Amino acid sequence: MSVSCSTSLRREGVPGITATVTAMVTVTVTAVMVRRLLRNNVLLRTLWFLAWLLPAGANAASDWKATSGVNLSERYTDNVSLAASGEQSAFITQISPHIGLSRRGKRGSVDLAYSLNELLYDSGQNNLTHDLNANMQVEPVAGVFKLNGNARVGQQYVSQFGPTSQDAYHNVANRVETRSVSLMPSLHNEFFERGLITDASLGLNYASAGSGALASSTSNTLNLALRNGPKPQRLSFSASYNRNSGDSNGVSTSVFESERYNIGYAVYDKTRVFLGGGRNSTQGVAGLQGLGSRYTTVGVNWTPVNYFSLTGTVGRSGSSDSYSLSGNWSPSRKLNLAATVGKRNNAASYSLSGNWAPSVLTNLSASAQKNFDSGTFGVDTANNGLSSYGYTSYALNLNHRVRRAVLGLSYSEAVVDASQQLNQAFTSNVYVCPNDTGGGFTTATKQNAANTCYAPGTLIPNTQLLNQTTYNKTWAGTLNFSLGRSALAFSLSQSSRQYLGTAAGGSDKQTSLGANWSLPLSGRTSTSLGANWSTAEAAAQNQNSDAWSLYGSLAHQISPKVSSSFTARHSEQRTNGATGNIKENTVSAQLGMTF
Repeated sequence: MSVSCSTSLRREGVPGITATVTAMVTVTVTAVMVRRLLRNNVLLRTLWFLAWLLPAGANAASDWKATSGVNLSERYTDNVSLAASGEQSAFITQISPHIGLSRRGKRGSVDLAYSLNELLYDSGQNNLTHDLNANMQVEPVAGVFKLNGNARVGQQYVSQFGPTSQDAYHNVANRVETRSVSLMPSLHNEFFERGLITDASLGLNYASAGSGALASSTSNTLNLALRNGPKPQRLSFSASYNRNSGDSNGVSTSVFESERYNIGYAVYDKTRVFLGGGRNSTQGVAGLQGLGSRYTTVGVNWTPVNYFSLTGTVGRSGSSDSYSLSGNWSPSRKLNLAATVGKRNNAASYSLSGNWAPSVLTNLSASAQKNFDSGTFGVDTANNGLSSYGYTSYALNLNHRVRRAVLGLSYSEAVVDASQQLNQAFTSNVYVCPNDTGGGFTTATKQNAANTCYAPGTLIPNTQLLNQTTYNKTWAGTLNFSLGRSALAFSLSQSSRQYLGTAAGGSDKQTSLGANWSLPLSGRTSTSLGANWSTAEAAAQNQNSDAWSLYGSLAHQISPKVSSSFTARHSEQRTNGATGNIKENTVSAQLGMTF
């Protein structure tokens, strides 16, 4: 984990000359950054996109907050090109002016941060990179219209089987600039005194990478639904439609489509009969081509008490009969269990799920599904869509706290298309959280991350960039110890991907482990030591890579807006390909200022 530092100069109570110099520096830095932006067409389009988004938060009951600053660093490395032989050393000066814009209000938030990174090498070469992160969650019409969006420009490695590092200062062709944008507006309406509720959302995603590493990819998701209100009398009803399509140059367009309806009638206070039906289908995904079917079902639900219910169904799924029996038991707010067994598409089908929260310190949820589609059986349960095509899919989330430790564990599965590879919601399994004691950090799984946590800007979130749809299975675990003044943070994650976009198939897998120890030496000084290890493999291509690093840092807060740090790191990488075995030692000193 790299240490980031920012510095600033106080304006309160300083002489007029200092204030004038500060203003001149701010204007100069901003002018340089704007000029660079206008020369980059991709960034310009992204900024127009953000300019369209920002007015959505104009009604928020708070003021805009703008920040600016400069980060400076001097670095020495003994292997600037990450070469296996013939290593070359270099001194590198990095100048990174940055600006930020944020707003918080009753109707949402908007955040934008941009940094221009100028790298000056002692050989006379220079390099320029951009980092842009923008996020928006606003509700222009309370309770009716929401708008979520994000945009990102950054650096990423094409493949872990080529030369890689945790920083972006090396001269390697394996690193490219990546760009991604996503937008999701949603509508929620209630009619007839909440007797009819409708929901609609549209998701748009775009992603691309330089040097042809990832062809320009787009995807869109359409969700439509209507249902009865929360307290139906005799008649109940629901209907939904979902369509998810992805398009990447040179690859067949993938389309996932599902529709579903259900009409019920309460024949007695505790008994309800229903008629349901729907359809699942997929196109352009070789691994799922031809799977899915149309179904119809009739059933009865019996709820003798508030905490227990039984549902039985019979029907038709595809060209075969289907039947099921399901139960739901919730004896208290702390425990809920549900199970369904039956037959669908001439094969056994089941679903098991449970939630247990014995206290505010512990929460556990888990599920397993096989050949299961909730619409077929007239019950509602979490479903990632894979089990409806015959897959066995699982999910797990655990968060447990004791006096000095916090444990997090999660497992999830999802279908991810090419345009979503750069989305942190899919690629970041472990989040970083600021340490309240100062100096260092704690870790959390994505499912258990608090609002103050953030996804680390890793340069290698994927085993390799792909122009196709994948089926991702992800484990993530975190463990944090408080040792009085010091703290230990551990993280472990593993992600395997099955290639669904081509008939040839294929798969890859990566595993990473991280550990960090931090200690505040005083109110303004802290130190940390850490280690990272990762491995990646793609069996079909007979590729593998192992990498590890050790690092240490010392950080000091010079003034409320000026900070500094010193970092040293040793790293090694071994691959079975042309990359060979790479070693690097690097030291750096950083200084930052905000105005």
